[in-house]
Amino acid sequence: MMEKHMKKRFHTLMPLLLLLLWSCSPPEADGNLNVNDMASDSATAASAPLNEDQDTTLQKIQELSLHALGNSLDEIKFSKDTLEVKAGALVKLTFVNEGVDMPMVHNVVFTAPGKFKQVALAGDKVGASGGYVPENDLVVASSPIALPGQTVEMEFTAPTAPGSYDFVCTYPSHWSKMNGVLIVK
Repeated sequence: MMEKHMKKRFHTLMPLLLLLLWSCSPPEADGNLNVNDMASDSATAASAPLNEDQDTTLQKIQELSLHALGNSLDEIKFSKDTLEVKAGALVKLTFVNEGVDMPMVHNVVFTAPGKFKQVALAGDKVGASGGYVPENDLVVASSPIALPGQTVEMEFTAPTAPGSYDFVCTYPSHWSKMNGVLIVK
């Protein structure tokens, strides 16, 4: 008797369950709802395909630091003339401007190999409103302007092609004394 009552209840509740499932699912492209497709759908999170793409949020960050030294055009220079990173690495650069007087405004612009002078001269034409950084393919990455005594941070992805890239301060008249090489291995 109990089994008969359960079957009756099942047959009564089944249409309601199907109606509920149908109203919660997106309509089929042809407008037909196949009850057999719904009953055999057994997809779960465990059966979903794994995404093989690398999760960059867990990528190790390569940290670098660079200082702008000097308080006159005769003294200005970067603390290092060479920086080294792994190809394709996520890089975090801390840039410290140790200058004191207002003319000692600096930035760091990473460029294509052998193009630091061309980028610096183009940056001069861009001016302060553009951070002295031209918008062209020769620029790999650039920091914001660092005022005297200011520290700025930037993150960028290193080039994937190994080689010797350049870095330069593109503030007017600084490029000839403030430049170096970014070695990508």
